[in-house]
Amino acid sequence: MTEWTDSTAGDEAVAAFHDAFDRLAARVPGAYTRHGASGARLVCTTFPAATLNTVCAGHELDLGEVEGFAEELARTGVPWSIQVRGDVDPALRQVASRYGLTGEVSLPLLVWDARPLPGALSPSVTVRKVSGVESGVFASALAAGFGMPEDVANRLALPALLEAPGMSGYVLDLHGEAVATGFNILVGGHVGMFNGSVAPQHRGRGHYRALVTARLQDAVVSGARHAFVQTTPSSRPLYESLGFRLAETWTYLTSAG
Repeated sequence: MTEWTDSTAGDEAVAAFHDAFDRLAARVPGAYTRHGASGARLVCTTFPAATLNTVCAGHELDLGEVEGFAEELARTGVPWSIQVRGDVDPALRQVASRYGLTGEVSLPLLVWDARPLPGALSPSVTVRKVSGVESGVFASALAAGFGMPEDVANRLALPALLEAPGMSGYVLDLHGEAVATGFNILVGGHVGMFNGSVAPQHRGRGHYRALVTARLQDAVVSGARHAFVQTTPSSRPLYESLGFRLAETWTYLTSAG
């Protein structure tokens, strides 16, 4: 069952989330988004992750609109999903099953309002923005942190993304080595936080907390008054310790494989 704790904050964060993906898709070759008249959305980033290529069902469910987008996205050949805010309508589940989407993934959407944050980092670490000329550095740290292939990491570290207005890639340097990553997208008064990772051998030392804190501080300086993030179970307690709270939980209907 979906837990709704703050519907207004959720609606605002969702609008910013969609705006962020519109902007992202405009910078990635082959990626695109499409908006339906009844509120459904198609998001195709081309990245090989089902939650990053999705048909977002609107609050006012239009099964025909959803299925039209599903048919279109299925033809792309990328892993994909149908994403729902709230409980999954049985009729929508039937649509998903016709496309082999019989698996299910739930992700929380956490939101944050600007507030004082912890102070200085350890002298041994530095969090900094990376420019497009350092896309290789960012990609290598992403690949190490997520255990992803280098070619996928390179697509997430395109100079066109790192140099885009309102988009910022970050690395945490430990003794001159980039060991953690993050990517912010600033949309109006919101900042979306993506691609947070730490290389396995450097986990459990407070580096991720330092990275998230620095990214939030930088976003606030740039005008953000709210933040949103989708987290894994392992990182959620860290975000909550910094003041993030649950707005809602999203369900992604995915391929069982």
